[in-house]
Amino acid sequence: MKKAQLLSEILGDFLLPLLGFLFWGWDLYFILLFIIFDLSVRLVFAFFRPESRQLQLLLRPVLFYLTFLIISHFYIVLTEPTWRFESAFSAFFWYEDFFIPQGLILIPLLIYTERSRQRMEQMLHGSYNAVLHLKKLGARLLASSIIFMLMSICLALFAWSETAEIIFFLSAWLLLIISENKAAFLKN
Repeated sequence: MKKAQLLSEILGDFLLPLLGFLFWGWDLYFILLFIIFDLSVRLVFAFFRPESRQLQLLLRPVLFYLTFLIISHFYIVLTEPTWRFESAFSAFFWYEDFFIPQGLILIPLLIYTERSRQRMEQMLHGSYNAVLHLKKLGARLLASSIIFMLMSICLALFAWSETAEIIFFLSAWLLLIISENKAAFLKN
């Protein structure tokens, strides 16, 4: 994978949540929903790939996805006991910027991005390695769950502000993305 393609992947996976926090007033749950939508789109695309429609390939990412959903939502409930999924999801999806609900922009954008990622790999390597991407997705979901476990421990030990938890999460998310792609950065 070329460095420019990796830089594009890092910017796509990290820059939009960062911009959401800085400019659109996204809280941790809005950032989390964006990441959940992104991971959901990747998982759905894996279900529709003929070469990855095997239970043994899909089981691990699906289990890690469910674990990530449960642990991350558990963390949100810990930070805000009065939080409700329906109202928070609706607030995220229907949040308007320039009179357009962001959910109507983000979902097609994530679908387009995943499709472009697959096409780019086919152009560069001649084929799309769905098994490798499922393993990478499973590893990312596991690491994401661990991040929220660490955040839960930090929440129990320290009284940190909402801004501190968002900065911690975004920093951990960036380190996760960079560590997934460290081999490409180490090449000359």
